[in-house]
Amino acid sequence: MGRASRLSSSSVNPSAESRHSVAEWAQRRRMTVIASVVGQATDMGASPAKRLEAFGEIVRRYQDMAVGYAFVRLGAFQLAEDAAQEAFLEAWKSLDSLQQPDAFVAWFRQIVSRSCARMTRKRRVLTVPAEDACEVASGDPNPHERAEAGELHLRVMEAIRSLPEHEQLVTALYYIDGYTQPEIADFLEVPTGTVKSRLHKARARLQRGLIDMVRENMRSHAPSRDDAFVTRISARLAQPEGMKTEHYVNDVIPVDGNDAWELFCAAFDGDEEAARQLLAKDPNLVHAQYWYQYPLHNAVRGNNPGVVRILLDAGSEPGRSRFTYRGWRSLVPMAQERGYTEVAAVLGSTLTGRYGYSPHFELLADAIRSRDRAAVEAVVAERPTLAKAGDVRGNNAIHWAVMTRQLWLVDMMLELGADIDAPRADGKSPILLSLHGDYWYRTGRDMAPASIRDGSIVTGYLLAKGAEYTLSVACAVGDEERVADVLRDDPQAANRLNSARESPLQHAAEHGRLNIVNLLLDHGAGPNQPEDLAPHGRALYEASAGNHIEVARRLLDAGADPNAGVDSSGCCLSINEHRHGARNQHDDMQTLLREFGAVKQEYQLSPEEVLEAFRADASKAIGTTGLAPRLWDCGDFDLFQQIVTSYPERVDQFASGVLRSGDPRVREAIRLLVEHGFNANGTDWLGKTHLHTAATDGKLDAASALLECGANIDAVEYDEGGTALAWAARKGKTEMVAFLLREGADVNAAQGDWAKPLRWAEAPNADYPRYAADLPANSEEVATLLRDHGASR
Repeated sequence: MGRASRLSSSSVNPSAESRHSVAEWAQRRRMTVIASVVGQATDMGASPAKRLEAFGEIVRRYQDMAVGYAFVRLGAFQLAEDAAQEAFLEAWKSLDSLQQPDAFVAWFRQIVSRSCARMTRKRRVLTVPAEDACEVASGDPNPHERAEAGELHLRVMEAIRSLPEHEQLVTALYYIDGYTQPEIADFLEVPTGTVKSRLHKARARLQRGLIDMVRENMRSHAPSRDDAFVTRISARLAQPEGMKTEHYVNDVIPVDGNDAWELFCAAFDGDEEAARQLLAKDPNLVHAQYWYQYPLHNAVRGNNPGVVRILLDAGSEPGRSRFTYRGWRSLVPMAQERGYTEVAAVLGSTLTGRYGYSPHFELLADAIRSRDRAAVEAVVAERPTLAKAGDVRGNNAIHWAVMTRQLWLVDMMLELGADIDAPRADGKSPILLSLHGDYWYRTGRDMAPASIRDGSIVTGYLLAKGAEYTLSVACAVGDEERVADVLRDDPQAANRLNSARESPLQHAAEHGRLNIVNLLLDHGAGPNQPEDLAPHGRALYEASAGNHIEVARRLLDAGADPNAGVDSSGCCLSINEHRHGARNQHDDMQTLLREFGAVKQEYQLSPEEVLEAFRADASKAIGTTGLAPRLWDCGDFDLFQQIVTSYPERVDQFASGVLRSGDPRVREAIRLLVEHGFNANGTDWLGKTHLHTAATDGKLDAASALLECGANIDAVEYDEGGTALAWAARKGKTEMVAFLLREGADVNAAQGDWAKPLRWAEAPNADYPRYAADLPANSEEVATLLRDHGASR
């Protein structure tokens, strides 16, 4: 054969040597890509969102590999997913220990192997659980189909188990998602030829008809079949910065924020064992609160009745949510509307057991609020048990008598057996409620003009009727003798919070009781003790609000934090100015507070002051977390561009101001942010993306720019379960709805029927009134637009 013929032949039938060279090149290319992604994930100079985006790509690439490997080691897909999830989380935490990014694959396999070993020790089970045996990939099979699927699954498992373990591994990895032999070789750290040989032997051992069954069964369990596995990992990695501390205070008892986050995640995942272990380590984790929510909320959101029971049995009380924003009133409908029947039943029975909840109580509450004595009498005559019942916030009839200030009603309900000292869900008894009033039913807004204006009259009436005379009440009414008696018998009471998590010092300071403040401090009361809504104590704030100069001075001398604030209510300086500035009666208090170190808080600074802070010392200003989001609103685009370029690791903070802005340069700003590492698909701790934010506020330019930069138009957040389109519809943003539909948004995309855009735009069912207050005036216009594009409920 001549030279030309040999060349022609080799071009048609490449030699083994040339094929080997191509394979080597492909493997090197693959490793280069992987190393690049790993390098981005380990780049500590990049923004957290950019690192998480890169790690998300790693999860997507290797989720099937990890689960397939773990399946062989553990024998069950559910256990395999648990082990793989644990491995990815460990890998994320340990990325900084990876010296060579191109060594990631083998390094990660070792982590998966350790995770499987831990799971084996933990479970002591290597057989297929019944629920795994009956798993199917899709649909909602009837019992006959389920039995057939279970039998097929067991046959496949028996076939795979008949192979030597090294052949099981290559078979599982090859068929779970079609990984190439070189990819499997990289993961197992063996030559590609070895993988090929093992796969060949495994096929030879399996019966002819089983190969297709193995392929189908493995792929039906591959986590890549949907987004659920990646979503769970993303949720675990979204730990809020504020919780990354061993001393986390958002309720009233400090806890380890990392453990708290683990409990949030275990609740969402339905990991009952992890939940029990965490609570055994620190029972106070049950009330680790973030953004008005507790681990219980995640357990409900994840439809995990077992964890819901564990948390409730451990004392979880959603009514403790700040301002009761996320109390029973939102938690119960969440379970009901999503069809989480067992979870809803557990919540309902607990609510009834704790507070005598009855849906019929609203009949009595309506009559009380209307101040219609005849109607009240008629309701209790027909349903006498309502006198001892409660509403969804735990209010009984005496609570409502106090809120509406109807003394006759106290007498009537006591005669009918109502408990005068019953705490409601937030811990407030009727007499504590008489001291401060209610957040949702307000004195100036909701109470009838002819009602009693002085709440102390109600307090005194309750005491006369036998309400418990607690230390908090004695401090509030100024009963120095009573306070002294209590402290003499129980000195520790000075520092003990009441059932509503309020300190005696707060009540004394609020009413300017200087002598009582001195008594409490002398008995060890801490002015900075965490209280409800106030992680640094509330006494000085209340003294400032009341302009009680001498009380404030005494508290400051005792070490009170001059910059302490109350959730959504400002700080000592701001509340004093708000209450007394208009009458120019605040100068002395302002001077006193500043002498002890009070400073203007970030949210109080004017745009000019924010700009000055950045111009004077940009590094210091950026270190002040509240200033970075405000830079955009100051209107100096050149400075914004300069700061973003200089501090790319803070792009996520800079972006929050941009996304809600209507400035015409928003598009340019978002492109700038993306160029410096901003992730257009970044989310908050509950999966709400930047596009959700822009859509909710109707910011068309921001939404358009995000989509241009690759934002996922149909991303679903896992708090309410809606897309950006759903949130735009819910808020009545007609132009945004039309824009997203033009851009190709799925008109019916949602986590479930409860979160479909049309469901949120139309008047809801009477059974689920939770969204009624949110319905905008143009909801029908939005609903029509959605229906025209094929929306369904």
